[in-house]
Amino acid sequence: MEEKGMQFTCAKEDLLTAIGTVNRAASKMQKTILECILFSCGETGITLRATDIALSIKTEMNAQVEQTGDAAIPAKLLYEIIGRFPESDVTFKSVGENSMEISCLNSKVVLQQMDADEFPIFPALEDKEQIKLPQCVLRTMINQTLFAAAVNEDKPILTGLLFDIEPGSLTVVALDGYRMAVRRQAAISDIARKCVIPSRTLREVSRIISDTEENVKISISGNMALFEAGNTEIYTRLLEGEYINYKNLLPADCATSVKVETNMLKDSLERASILAREGNNNVVKFEISEKNLEITSNSEMGNIDEQIPVITEGKDLVIAFNAKYVLDVLKNVEESEVLMQYNTGVSPCVVKQENSDAYEYLILPVQLREE
Repeated sequence: MEEKGMQFTCAKEDLLTAIGTVNRAASKMQKTILECILFSCGETGITLRATDIALSIKTEMNAQVEQTGDAAIPAKLLYEIIGRFPESDVTFKSVGENSMEISCLNSKVVLQQMDADEFPIFPALEDKEQIKLPQCVLRTMINQTLFAAAVNEDKPILTGLLFDIEPGSLTVVALDGYRMAVRRQAAISDIARKCVIPSRTLREVSRIISDTEENVKISISGNMALFEAGNTEIYTRLLEGEYINYKNLLPADCATSVKVETNMLKDSLERASILAREGNNNVVKFEISEKNLEITSNSEMGNIDEQIPVITEGKDLVIAFNAKYVLDVLKNVEESEVLMQYNTGVSPCVVKQENSDAYEYLILPVQLREE
């Protein structure tokens, strides 16, 4: 009886890229089918799939196919082995019923396969609602908001990012109860839909998509979302629950507006936070006047005082923040100057771009103790 297997040859670099892409979805649980990459060898190329059920990734690559078939191979082991092969073509060849021979020049490795028939079927999205925007734009939107998502599971819905899709635009929102990030962008869309996508998924999307103007297509259907970029598809379950009405959190006006040079403020805060970290809650104090912003922090180890020239409109103000929350914003702002808007010393500060609402960051202040 003729053995049924698979055999193909491809470039190591292409193979390593493809494995590295889908490996992000492979489960870390060993000795289960979910730790494997499923190789599906067709007439003209290879499809690789990996999933831990919550997140699933599929990508395609070119190969010289000698024999079609499927194989499920442990992802972590495979990635490490291929990574240490010399820069040359790699050949996969089924041997026996459940082994795969992988060779490259003078190196040969035989790995045990798992039953490819046990690999989960990827979800099929029906009645899809779609939106498109450049991959580089989506990557920037994710990176400029992801840091503000909640980390703990007290409110699971806040561990994801809200995608507020409207005809012609996409707004991405993240908040954790202490700060909020809102990023808006034009997009190719004729739908109105809100959904919450897990932070983990978007972290992987940001790593996988390219810094290119080529569009990424986002499809929403039921409790699933699909990101399609080039020859890669990323499937994810949506988070369930009602997201906070973020629009109600943004103040309509302000009593004090401060224009400041982004890097100057960031550098001063980084110095001040060195001492602030030694004290309680990483607190820095802002004293705002007409042309000056004074930043101070105190701890048992000492104190620091920074003076920054600013342009202020409105009332003088004293307010305090967790230095990390302000720095997280400044590290993700691309503009040379930012506008910081305040109402009182106990109400949130809004950081935004002058004459634009492309992004808005909301930061809750820390209550100052009476001296």
